[in-house]
Amino acid sequence: MSPAHTKARARKRGMKGNDWRLAAFGSGCAIAGSACVLLAACSANPGRPSTAQALPSTATPSAPEPLPWEGTNFAPAPDAPLWTRLRRTFALDACDYNAQVSQWSRRFSRDAAGLSASLSQSMPFLLVVAEQVEKRGMPGEFVFLPYIESNYTALASSGDRAAGIWQLMPDTAREAGLSINRDYDGRLDIYASTLAALDLLERYHEEFGDWRLADMAFNAGEYAIRDLRGNNSDAPSTAELAHLRAPAHAHEHLAKLLAMSCVIADPERFQIELPEPSAEDALALLDLPAAADLTLVARIAGIDTAQLKRLNPGYLHGRLPEHGPYRLLLPAGRHDAVIAALDKLPHASWSEWREIALQHDEDLNVLAAAHGVDAEALRAINALQGDALPAGTRMLVPGHADAAHSPKTTAKIEDLVKQSATHIVRAGDTLWSIAHSAGVRLADLSYWNGLRDDAMLQLGQRLRLRAPDSGSATAAAGAP
Repeated sequence: MSPAHTKARARKRGMKGNDWRLAAFGSGCAIAGSACVLLAACSANPGRPSTAQALPSTATPSAPEPLPWEGTNFAPAPDAPLWTRLRRTFALDACDYNAQVSQWSRRFSRDAAGLSASLSQSMPFLLVVAEQVEKRGMPGEFVFLPYIESNYTALASSGDRAAGIWQLMPDTAREAGLSINRDYDGRLDIYASTLAALDLLERYHEEFGDWRLADMAFNAGEYAIRDLRGNNSDAPSTAELAHLRAPAHAHEHLAKLLAMSCVIADPERFQIELPEPSAEDALALLDLPAAADLTLVARIAGIDTAQLKRLNPGYLHGRLPEHGPYRLLLPAGRHDAVIAALDKLPHASWSEWREIALQHDEDLNVLAAAHGVDAEALRAINALQGDALPAGTRMLVPGHADAAHSPKTTAKIEDLVKQSATHIVRAGDTLWSIAHSAGVRLADLSYWNGLRDDAMLQLGQRLRLRAPDSGSATAAAGAP
């Protein structure tokens, strides 16, 4: 991180002293689209151990990196409720730190019902962050840092501005290993940005010897804290930290973090009812070997495409980027169904899918052969029963839906095709697209031209679009 970048980051942080999101939360948080996501937990504040010492870890050892088709479930562990587990990891001064913490505690708890609702809405992302904080043995207070930064909302941005639930600056994100391009923004990727942000915090803790200083470095920039601390790696006392000549917004940032842990540490005192995570909140991390269309994955998972995009805001378009990453968060209960369906499809067919409406009765096996996909996979993707598909059935099939296939353009093509008894094969044509434009059954088109349903077409090939005249032999497809 360059000094210039550190200054830019500090300026960005400085504008957040009167963060509108925090003010909005005081009167009931409601952000359209994704959840007004929030925090994790706490209880009676234990005595703070020396932050220069390693904190005892209550997490299980880290599992190996997932292989393709393996997933990580972000769900409450069975040994104890979420809030109890997080309280075990609290290691910083909370309510007793200073008067500013008390002020922010009262402000955060002003709307008890709003806080409880926000916690419930935030639960899926909160579980992702909490799992990583626990695994690393970090203080549980850091589960609240995305709330302080963004209310757990993956805020997008443009230019040299912060983005994501952790509000990472572009240079900081890239230095932490995140990709940012026109198709993907790692700062908006909940899982990837969480790993990067926690890596930064651990690095700051190793350098400064104190988790509170690590939080201030996250806010004001490591160079700002390094200039103040010099070569001193001893953990400061609370009094020494209070007199540290760091920017005011860095002190306030720490006070907000501790205030949230104060509120959640003793919910009865603040009259807050903490929601428990449900099975629907559990997410699974799915690593794929190739890019996949989000509409396809959502259909298999049985959820709206909009919901899948909310879970994976790092992907800026409707599909995983060609060059990766190929990773998705999805409801844990649908993980196996997605794997089973995608495993029946060739990887090359994953990235482009479109919705069609059948104009005539069709047979599933004929339709699957025409699109070069497994019939059972097509059945699973579209939740179909039986092989007979009535006219009007809406379903996903392989293919790209772009401006060239807009309703107006398609209508003009269909009018031209229907006026002719033959069709000359052009680039991009398939038996299905020709049959659909001509308004005929796929099976009939194949029969009239003596073709298999999976036949390879040639440019310039002439295809009959009407049944042969009575008494004439069925004409085979004409060569160019």
